Parts: sequence; structure tokens; C-alpha cells
Amino acid sequence: MRQIINITSEKDLTGLYNKKKKGSFFILYTSLWDGACQRLQAQVDKWSEHEGEETLYIINSWDTPAAFSMFMITSAPSLVSVKKGKVKVNVEFPTIYRFFDVSGE
Repeated sequence: MRQIINITSEKDLTGLYNKKKKGSFFILYTSLWDGACQRLQAQVDKWSEHEGEETLYIINSWDTPAAFSMFMITSAPSLVSVKKGKVKVNVEFPTIYRFFDVSGE
């Protein structure tokens, strides 16, 4: 099953940043007050229940606002894909929503 980890402290954030050169994972930047982020949460929950080895870290703007500068994120939701040092940032809601859509799996 896929794993979801909430980043809620600077210590967690530093650990995640140190993994970016060797690890492969996803980061979802959210804002709890944003309607699009709230709608996306149901998709994330369904996504996590399916088979897979992916790890998704969730960073919300309230817990760790400084974390948004880590990958120069300027809006939420944003999805960051990290694969052994290569970073791809996606900020388009339809693309992010499709990533978490499990209806076609």
C-alpha cells in the first residue's frame, strides 16, 4: 500500500530535503483553507489505499509555511515529483487531480 506522511516540523522538512538526491517520492503542497486542496484530499485518501510503493509527503501551508520555498512553490495545490535528484513541479489542478485519480487503475 502507498504511504502518506505529513510534514509538520522543520526537522521533518530537513530530513525530507536531505533525501532528494537519492530518494524517489512525491510531495503535495496544500493549504487547508483552500477549496481545491480540500476537494483533492478525498482523491489522495483513495489513492493511498491502492497497491503501490510510492511515498507521498504532505506539506500544508499552516504547519510549515517556510517549506514552500524548498522547491519555490508559489501556489497550492502543487505536486512535486522527486526521482533521485530530478525534480518536477506541477501546479495545474487538472493534472494533479488526474495523478490521484484511481478510477482508471
